[in-house]
Amino acid sequence: MSAGLNLFLVVSAALFAVGAFAVVARRSTIAMLIGTQFMFAAGAIAFVAFGRFGPGATAMDAGPAVALLVSLTGAAELAIGAAMAVLLYRDNRTFFLDSDGE
Repeated sequence: MSAGLNLFLVVSAALFAVGAFAVVARRSTIAMLIGTQFMFAAGAIAFVAFGRFGPGATAMDAGPAVALLVSLTGAAELAIGAAMAVLLYRDNRTFFLDSDGE
């Protein structure tokens, strides 16, 4: 038994749902950044799955190439988000978004 497209899409959707829940339900900027990374990873899994199993999957390098682009974008987003978290911490002395620094 081998893993097919449906299994990869279910895993990708579950990972995306966990990431979206982390972004929506948490007040901490660090937890929100981790949630966005989960969503980027879910997109990368879906891209690779469609590149391998999707319709017209003749070029075997298409899915991993797009996943590499998504990973690089995610790394840049993490760097910018971490810089924003440091600036938020400098001003408020906390990582929570709804606190006023007291």
